[in-house]
Amino acid sequence: MTLRIKLYKTVCFLILPALFSFLLSGCIGESLEGCPLDILLQFTYKPDGASADLFRDRVQRVTLCVYRTDGSIEHTRTLEKNELDRLQGVEMYLPQGTYTVVLWANASNTRTKLGGFIAGQTMNDLFASHPQAERSSTIPTLDRLLFAAARLTVDEHNAKTNVVNFSPGTIRVGVLLEGISLQPVVHITNMASALQPMYDETASKWNLHSVVQGKRFDPEVTYEASTKRAEVFSDMPRFAENTPGLVEIIDPNTGVHIVPPISLADLIRRYHISIGPANEVIIPIQITFGPGYTRITIKDWQSQSVKPGV
Repeated sequence: MTLRIKLYKTVCFLILPALFSFLLSGCIGESLEGCPLDILLQFTYKPDGASADLFRDRVQRVTLCVYRTDGSIEHTRTLEKNELDRLQGVEMYLPQGTYTVVLWANASNTRTKLGGFIAGQTMNDLFASHPQAERSSTIPTLDRLLFAAARLTVDEHNAKTNVVNFSPGTIRVGVLLEGISLQPVVHITNMASALQPMYDETASKWNLHSVVQGKRFDPEVTYEASTKRAEVFSDMPRFAENTPGLVEIIDPNTGVHIVPPISLADLIRRYHISIGPANEVIIPIQITFGPGYTRITIKDWQSQSVKPGV
């Protein structure tokens, strides 16, 4: 019995490598037709007005999904910051064919729910929203999302390197209150709560649509009693210049507005804020309370404390 076992092991040792080499021989000869190939995606983020690539400054994580031509999922992957620091992109090994890759940057598990990235879902299920958006009328904030999508052709005749440029998916609204003697409640009302990517066949490009309107964002307020200073920000799906969105500053003790509701559309128009799809938009509202007056302006105080992907 022992002799038979030894003989069996010897035969396997000799035959299996030869069999494996035979099966792969078609992929290591002169022709690579039908064989899986390496493909490299290089990531960039250059919003309008940027003089350099901002990817390393803005991105903490990338979640991607590769779809087959029928919309089913071929491959999913999440790349963390340490991986992106080593390679500003990703190398994948895919069967030859045509694919669509969809990518979200900075989507965390606590602030963003991604549709179309789970087994059994398809490219028709693509969306990004807050995890509690379906069961609640209020949302604290989304992540500072970036979006990208690209068509990939994997074969021996096409380049193995593809450059994928991200675009902004959200707008950040910040409020700084100075001279305020209590910690206020801040509501940002009449907003969309989700992003839905859709491919425009006519223009041959992907567009982000803000959907599920009428939600309220209730971001967390940071308050310093010693300096009478309150600060808050919220990232939300992109909106147009004529947005119905309002910023409401409320006294938590009485429920009364401390200042009249502030129209985001009025601020955009008054301060000539560009809301194009490739613009990285921050609306930094500063409200100053003084003896006998209240001043509402737009000032660039947010840029001093913005962290990458936060």
